[in-house]
Amino acid sequence: MPTMQDVANKAGVTLSTVSHALSGKRPISEETRARIQLAIEELGYHPNELARRLANKESKILGLFFPKYKTGLSEMQFEFVSAAIDAAEKEGYAILLWRSPKDIDTLINMTQQGLVDGVIFMEVRLKDAWMIRLRESGFPFSMIGRTDDNAGIGYVDLDHTRAIEDAFDYLVGMGHSKIAYIDYSKGLVQSGYGPAIFCSDGYHKSLQKYNLSVISGGCEANTKDAYQLTQKLLAENPDLTALVTPNEAGLPGMYQAIRDAGKNIPDDFSVVSLASPQRAERLMPTLTTMDFPTEEMGSTGVDILIKFLRQRSKPPAQKLLNAKLNIRHSSGPAPV
Repeated sequence: MPTMQDVANKAGVTLSTVSHALSGKRPISEETRARIQLAIEELGYHPNELARRLANKESKILGLFFPKYKTGLSEMQFEFVSAAIDAAEKEGYAILLWRSPKDIDTLINMTQQGLVDGVIFMEVRLKDAWMIRLRESGFPFSMIGRTDDNAGIGYVDLDHTRAIEDAFDYLVGMGHSKIAYIDYSKGLVQSGYGPAIFCSDGYHKSLQKYNLSVISGGCEANTKDAYQLTQKLLAENPDLTALVTPNEAGLPGMYQAIRDAGKNIPDDFSVVSLASPQRAERLMPTLTTMDFPTEEMGSTGVDILIKFLRQRSKPPAQKLLNAKLNIRHSSGPAPV
C-alpha cells in the first residue's frame, strides 16, 4: 500500500509539502499541487482519514456514556442510543458506546489523546460530581438529563415533574380519587437519580393539589417486583381505581396483578405511565401514556454537543421537553 512518503518521492517534493497539499493548511504552487495529484493517482494512494483527523485534533468520534449503577440498557435507553447514532451519522460523526470508565481522569485523557471529540452522558444524577469536574476541566460534553446546577452545561431533558402532574390531572378529571403511584426503586431514588427525583416531585405536587391519600411504593424495574408491589397495594386499598407509574419496565407485572385481583382494564381500573410509545403499543390493552420523546432526546443530545464543538464561543443549548398525553385503551372514567 503506497504511503505519503511514496507520493513525495514520485512528485519530487518533501513529505511536508504533500501534507500541506492534502490539508490545505499552507499555500503551495499550482504546478506543485498538480504534480502531487498526478503522483497520488498513479500510485493509487488513499490518505488515512483517521490519521488526518487526529493531526487536525479531531477524531469525528463522540462518546456516549451510561452508568454502571444500572444493569444493562433498558428498552428506552436503547431508543436513546439508536437516535443518537443516527443523529451523529448525519453530521459525519461516529458514536463510541461505553459504560462509564472507572474514574473521571480516564475519561478526560480520552479527549486529550484525541480519541473522542466530546461525550454525551446519559442517566445523570442531581448532584453529580463527575459533571462538576468535567465542567471545571473544560471537557466538551452534553447531557441527556440534568443536574441541580447546569450553568454552562448543554443538556436535553424531559420535564418529568410536569409529566406526572399531567397524568394525575387526566385521571382526576376522569373521576378517579384513589390513585396509586409506583415509583422507581428506593436505591435509585436515594442515589439522586434525576428522573426518579423529578417524578416524585410531580407525585407530591399532585397529592397536595387534589388532597389525595398517599398510596405508593417503589420497586425494581422488573416484572416480578412490580407484580408483588401492585398486588400489595391492591390488597391494602380495595377501593383503588387507578395507577400512575414512570417505572415502565414493570408494567407487565402491574397489568397481571390487576387482572389477578379480578379487575378489568380499563372498565374497573385505569393505568397511565410515563413510557415510550413503542412499549405502549405492545401491551394489551394498549397503554395510555405520557409519551416519552426518546428519539428527540437522543438526537438533541448529540446536536447540542456538535454545535458546541463547532462554536465554542457560544454557550451550549439547554432544552426541557414536555411529554404529551396519548390516550389509548388502558384508561377510562372511574367506575361508578
